Amino acid sequence: MKSVVESNRKSSLIPKPTTTTVTKHDTNLKGTTAPTIKKVPLSITNNNIRKSTTMLSSKRKNNEKDPARSIRPRVDTGLRRSSSSSTSTASNKATNKKTTIVSKKPLSRAPPKDLRTKISDMEDARHANEAKIAELSKDWKELEDTVANKETESREVSQRLVELQTMREVEERTHGDEMEILKSQHLQQNRTLEEINTNLLGKLTDMQNEASTMKQRTQNASKQHQIAQSENIALQETISRTSASFIELEAELMSTKSQHEMTDKKLTERQHYIDELKQEIQGTNAELKELETQLLGGEKMRRKLHNTIQELKGNIRVFCRVRPPLESEKSREGNLAQIRYYGEDGEKLELTETHCSTLGKKTTKSHPFSFDKVFAPETTQEECFEEISQLVQSALDGYNVCIFAYGQTGSGKTYTMQGPSGPTSQSSGMIPRAVQQIYEVTQKLSERGWTYTMEGQFLEIYNETVHDLLGDTSNYGKVKHDIRHEKNGKTTVTDMTTVILDSPSKVNMMLRKASQNRATGATNLNERSSRSHSVFMLRLTGNNATTNERSSGVLNLIDLAGSERLALSGSTGDRLRETQAINKSLSCLGDVIHALANNKEGGHVPFRNSKLTYLLQNSLGGNSKTLMFVNISPLSEHFGETICSLRFATKVNSCRIGTAKKLRV
Repeated sequence: MKSVVESNRKSSLIPKPTTTTVTKHDTNLKGTTAPTIKKVPLSITNNNIRKSTTMLSSKRKNNEKDPARSIRPRVDTGLRRSSSSSTSTASNKATNKKTTIVSKKPLSRAPPKDLRTKISDMEDARHANEAKIAELSKDWKELEDTVANKETESREVSQRLVELQTMREVEERTHGDEMEILKSQHLQQNRTLEEINTNLLGKLTDMQNEASTMKQRTQNASKQHQIAQSENIALQETISRTSASFIELEAELMSTKSQHEMTDKKLTERQHYIDELKQEIQGTNAELKELETQLLGGEKMRRKLHNTIQELKGNIRVFCRVRPPLESEKSREGNLAQIRYYGEDGEKLELTETHCSTLGKKTTKSHPFSFDKVFAPETTQEECFEEISQLVQSALDGYNVCIFAYGQTGSGKTYTMQGPSGPTSQSSGMIPRAVQQIYEVTQKLSERGWTYTMEGQFLEIYNETVHDLLGDTSNYGKVKHDIRHEKNGKTTVTDMTTVILDSPSKVNMMLRKASQNRATGATNLNERSSRSHSVFMLRLTGNNATTNERSSGVLNLIDLAGSERLALSGSTGDRLRETQAINKSLSCLGDVIHALANNKEGGHVPFRNSKLTYLLQNSLGGNSKTLMFVNISPLSEHFGETICSLRFATKVNSCRIGTAKKLRV
């Protein structure tokens, strides 16, 4: 009885190991699948050990209290026996170890034992179970390590199989492609060899035909040789006859040689005559060049006399320049206005306007105009400057000279006065050309004892406010610049930046800075429209140490902002205010021109109505040589603005401002 209870107790205390099920999958050539391992959790019956110990301690206490109860101890062997048998069965399957299965027998009453002996037996059993549990845990860990190693090896083998399968497929594809290439090359070589064979057969046939042809020619040649021999005999007879006639021809040749010698003498005489004619032609060309030089000098004299006549008349000279159309403007039919240029000196132009009535009847109206000079679209910057070079020279001579450009926006005023943004020697404007001419003339005059200083200022009138274009733009509106007219005819503007222009390169730097600081904006009429009037003032002071002479002149080159109609320009916001200020100042300029044209003595001329007219007071009011460029657009859509500009220029041309006098130093 005791042995059965102890065996049941020991079997119930053995831990239930985890059952590992390894499932292997079939592998094929494309890859292998790692074996799947299912783990059943190992339940070690530590709780059962604790429960048994607790029950034994409680029983010991009860037996001490009641000795009668200790005679027959209660042992629940049935339940333990079933759990012990199931646990031992699972353990036997996992560890492949043999255990002794105790058969069920009817319980017989054992002789009573001492409780302490039982407890010690149970503790011994517990120690034995713990040793078995440790041994089983160690075996379990070894089994897990073995399974992990096998899993790793299985994965490596599977990966290697996949790689080998991939390499095999790549090799098969590569070999297949190479076989296809070799097959195609083989077919191509076969076709090439067949073509070569066909060509060789054809050549062989041709050579056979040529051989037969050559045989035929040889036979014909032999026949012709026989014929030639007979002809040779006949020729020998002919030569004997010809030798006689040769003697006769030799006599004729002697007479021909004598005639040839006489012809050579005549040719020599004629060659001498030709050389004399060439010398006469060279003399004539020299005279022609001298006459052309005289003609150019006469043209310069004519221009100078014309300028003198205009100065004596006292009128404001007006030059008209028509802007050349752009390539995009030429492509549209009917986009260009009809303009005719005529006159002996190219001083007239006529614009033709076509009207179509509601009934479809077309009528034409012509508008003729005459100025001091008219420049067609093909006129270059150099040709324009030649006409004003005498005025620039007058500034060196000590006169107040003013040249300003007027016209609608986009008509080429800024291009005429300053040139393009990247100027060249052909496209530079009137301002750099004027400074270049003055610089060259002063270099020549230095040989005669003259020394000149050139001071340049550049300002703009923006919304009736004077700005210094050579100063700091952050000071715009903070520094007030006043316009002052002195009694000797000089006009000055206070607090302006003055640049000493001792080389043409400084002029280009000054123009670039002024162009960057000048106010421009985009409108519907011009994408880069000037929104202010710009004024370049060049003061020239000369001193001759030999004769103690002094001279002082001023050259004002003005680029007026373009007039524009608000309905066409589409200006809003700042552009609207700028347009209103521009149109107001140009309207005030028109009022001044109207007052000067009426020429009433003592009449009021409203110079102070705008900053622009007040700045031009000395240029328009008397002691100045003044010239206006009126720039017009060649487009038919700007016909109305063009007519207005030309009419205004005609009125300016009729103004008499008196004869200019030299400025007093």
